[in-house]
Amino acid sequence: MTNGLGLTIYLIGGFIGGFIGFRLKITGGTIIGAMSAVIIINLLLGRNFKIPANYTFITQVLIGVMVGASFSKELARTLLPLILPVFLSTIVLVSMATITAVVLVRMGILDPQTAFFSTSPGAMGVLIGMAGDTSAELPIVLSFHIFRIFFIIFTAPIAYKLLNAWLDSP
Repeated sequence: MTNGLGLTIYLIGGFIGGFIGFRLKITGGTIIGAMSAVIIINLLLGRNFKIPANYTFITQVLIGVMVGASFSKELARTLLPLILPVFLSTIVLVSMATITAVVLVRMGILDPQTAFFSTSPGAMGVLIGMAGDTSAELPIVLSFHIFRIFFIIFTAPIAYKLLNAWLDSP
């Protein structure tokens, strides 16, 4: 089987998996569904197909367009009074991710690029696109982000209830 046919199979499977994930209405369902479908294809066929180099470029452009299109004057006005908490929470998240990445590298668990993109907070699609431009191991980066999404999906309702109970208590 050629890489062209393999890519076609990936795209068809990815669209089907992405659609199923989208219809399930779970956070990250589209990307998780597409990824899961392609993983299943790889396992069933017993091989991986090479993705063309320009595929990463096209993906990053599309993600950039989506992020850019979501910005508006209203969003800027909403963010202006929140700039300090947004900035501080971002600094804390990125600092903790960087410390975690350094620990993983020092322990010999991951290389620097994979550790950085795996532990970085943010939109999974954007980070994976950026990681694709480096020597980071994309399956590992993706695994970290998928685990994080599932962890948040399953723990957020509990954390939210606990936080509400704690803040509402006298």
